[in-house]
Amino acid sequence: MPHNDQEYYYARAEAELKMAETARDPAAVRAHYILAGHYLDRAYGDHGEQGATADQIRARIPIPNPQQ
Repeated sequence: MPHNDQEYYYARAEAELKMAETARDPAAVRAHYILAGHYLDRAYGDHGEQGATADQIRARIPIPNPQQ
């Protein structure tokens, strides 16, 4: 069990990345990466500044090619 918020958010990010790796639906993969990014921002981001918006994070995530 994580001892503090940073450990919790990092563990959640790791879990989302693992789920992204096993997801088959490109939309699910994208959603897991977006969530992982949010958790990593919470774990390591500067809490004194406003973080990126969800739209900004989505724009940085590549859309996987389902035919690969």
